Amino acid sequence: MSKKKLKEELEEELVEEHEPLQDEEEEITEQEQEPLNKELEKEKAKAQNYLDQLLRLQADFENYRKRTEKEKPLLISFGKAEVLKSLLPMYDNLLKAKGEFNKEGVDLKHLQHGLSMILEEVEKSFKAQGLKVLDGIGKPYNPMTQEVITTVPSPSKDDGKVLQELVKAVELDGKIIRPAQVVVCKGADVKEDKAQDNKEENK
Repeated sequence: MSKKKLKEELEEELVEEHEPLQDEEEEITEQEQEPLNKELEKEKAKAQNYLDQLLRLQADFENYRKRTEKEKPLLISFGKAEVLKSLLPMYDNLLKAKGEFNKEGVDLKHLQHGLSMILEEVEKSFKAQGLKVLDGIGKPYNPMTQEVITTVPSPSKDDGKVLQELVKAVELDGKIIRPAQVVVCKGADVKEDKAQDNKEENK
């Protein structure tokens, strides 16, 4: 047998021996790929589920927004009706008081009683709405709830105290919605010091 033929036979044998190995390698690769494919399908399903949830949530929010826009005028109207309804007893009492003024020989005590009833109704309505009227007369001036309109000279012991309230402070749910307009006492010594300062500035 020639060397050339022997070489060819050996090469053929080597090829035959390696072919099954290649097939086995291909089979292993497919087996490894199968769980990866399953995992990929699983993740795709999860992503689709999240997308569906997001779309549902978006649709729910859009429906909620439309419903709120539709209900807003009704809520405003209802709120106005409730506030105005609470004012009606005061209106009735004012009409009665007006009728008393038109009578001859008006009894002032009777009118005073009527006005007190109206004030009570007002305060009751305020309280029901969470509104509170603050009283600051005789107390130290508070810049958080009061606005000084003017000052009047007074003994030093009363310096900084509220002498008069032109308009009372109003608080709603713990928040000042209208500050008081007040007249505050100014001590005589403070006034003199200020006058002295003005003299020195004019020199």
